[in-house]
Amino acid sequence: MKGEMPGSSRSLLLAGVVSVALLAGCRPGGDSQSVESGNSSNVLVTDVRHSSVKRQSIGNCWLYAKASWAESLHLSATGEEVNISESYWTWWHWHDQLVNSWTDSINTGGWWFTSVDIVVRHGLVFEGEFIPGEADAQMSATQSRAEAIVNAALGAGGELERHESRTPENVRRVLDAAFGVNMAAVEAIARKAEDFVVGNAADGTTISLRDAVAGGADRRWRVAYFPKVWGKDTPLQRGVKKARKELLQRVLKAMNDRHPVVMSLMIDFSALDIEDQTFKASTLAAAGGPGRQGGHMVVLEDYVVTHVPGYGTLGEGDLPDEQKQAALLGRIKYFKTKNSWGTDRPDRGLTDGYTRFDWKYMTSQLAWKNSEDSEPDDVSWYTTLSDFVLPPGY
Repeated sequence: MKGEMPGSSRSLLLAGVVSVALLAGCRPGGDSQSVESGNSSNVLVTDVRHSSVKRQSIGNCWLYAKASWAESLHLSATGEEVNISESYWTWWHWHDQLVNSWTDSINTGGWWFTSVDIVVRHGLVFEGEFIPGEADAQMSATQSRAEAIVNAALGAGGELERHESRTPENVRRVLDAAFGVNMAAVEAIARKAEDFVVGNAADGTTISLRDAVAGGADRRWRVAYFPKVWGKDTPLQRGVKKARKELLQRVLKAMNDRHPVVMSLMIDFSALDIEDQTFKASTLAAAGGPGRQGGHMVVLEDYVVTHVPGYGTLGEGDLPDEQKQAALLGRIKYFKTKNSWGTDRPDRGLTDGYTRFDWKYMTSQLAWKNSEDSEPDDVSWYTTLSDFVLPPGY
């Protein structure tokens, strides 16, 4: 969904239907990780360091999640908060899909591996270096304006209407005009991915952004797919429950060590409880059917657990290691995530830019529309949660 999801709900929903490997997810259904019903809890276990919250204006949440992830790692490694330009990466994403193409409109959607390719080939710049006027802006007005300009160029009578006109030179000219930049000049100052620090290794060397997205096994972050269950009320097999439980433990351990784990899932806005900023299965059930839907990507910040042996519930904030270890034995209630929907959003229940996703919502087999304009019964049933991106060693 434009401005909210990584591309149209149609493209991601269809991808989920045809490819388990791309959008694998899970559902608990009675295992030890199932969400506890009852009163909500403010128990927070860990505290991942994050940069300032931003607000996307088009459907490129996957680039905002990538930037948030890289900014968080850089902040922890160096103590410096930076503002990576999602607009710069968006320019290159559009360039790659337009040159010599037959497309009739821009697709703003993408995935983790799409962003990896862009980062490795083109590096990064800070927002003030790409669009100076948006250096301190929470939301980029340029991106939505550029999308309209480029789509007009692809339409009837536009400069890029014909396939033959989509040469690298013409595409660059149109994109530069749409974004109000000179990409050739920006390229000259762009930081290579291997020069941007995101970690410090035990041997005293630094870990670069390139290492983290495309390096060796001891430095590269990897996508871990949560086992997805297809069909309405399909029983969970023992192997699925075990694999799901083991992966969740890896995620929680990484968060305990303050790593900014990336999470991809499907969004249904009928599930949003605005009062407590949480997507809930119970809220969706009360709504009586699917609402606006699409794929989404966020970065985890904290989690809530209950029924922790020896503790019951735990205090708020970054807990001592002993209590973090105990938290792994509790029942997860929800993840707290850094979102890309901005702050001060009454329509999203947002005051700080952080959204909660309860475990039952993420792991239920829900009805997902097969296209944006689907009839009410034109749906596929599968689990909401898709995957995590985890650091090496987890």
